[in-house]
Amino acid sequence: MRTEKVLPETLLQLMLNVLETAPDFIYKKGIQPFLMEIGGKDYYVYVKNLSSAYFKTRPDTTRAQLPVKEDFDEIKHSIIPFVFLGYDRINDVLVCWNHHIAKQRLNERKSVSFYSRSFFQEEVVSGEFLKKNLKNGDTPVLFKRKDIVSFFRNIDSFFGKPTNDSTSRYGIPSNGKILKITDNGLLKKLRPLLDTETPHTLEAIKITQQYYGNLPEMKFRDWANLIKTVKFENESNGSSICSNL
Repeated sequence: MRTEKVLPETLLQLMLNVLETAPDFIYKKGIQPFLMEIGGKDYYVYVKNLSSAYFKTRPDTTRAQLPVKEDFDEIKHSIIPFVFLGYDRINDVLVCWNHHIAKQRLNERKSVSFYSRSFFQEEVVSGEFLKKNLKNGDTPVLFKRKDIVSFFRNIDSFFGKPTNDSTSRYGIPSNGKILKITDNGLLKKLRPLLDTETPHTLEAIKITQQYYGNLPEMKFRDWANLIKTVKFENESNGSSICSNL
């Protein structure tokens, strides 16, 4: 596949040119990744150019790669879905891999590759979605860029929803309320704010809200109560101490 690189800003505009035709679409922020809303639901979207995977025995194999990005740390622990799209400029086609899996692999290593085939991309026709089964177990969905609105309308039908009924991968119960913070990364950020004689409670609440993203069921008092329950390991003797709020 001949590589046709498109700049990140141009990739964003190509998506917006179609997405903005939807009356319920809202662009919120960012370039790559960017945050958007459609159908009343938020999505983080990251678009990368598809290029050759340079496999000598499979020259038709294409790939898009997830790099390490600071933005991905917050996204990985947010409840907002992360959608990774590969763009084929020649055929004006997008490839989407299972977004539940893609999110899990954010910042997993220096670069994470997701694969397709150039002849799959050439098969795509307007108004249709092409789902393929790859030998590595991936099931990418391919579609024309002009059909991206329809894709987001039907995204759950392509990849389903997380199978854990009671608690999400990020420790958020299905009722949408967090009762305890267990993530070490977040606790590390909160410790200098709370493990002190004069806790910075409001700042801690703000950081926690940003970390988990939009949770409609969590009211301000829920966030405040959550912060009150925060416990830190005492580094000197290994015991736990509560934040002094």
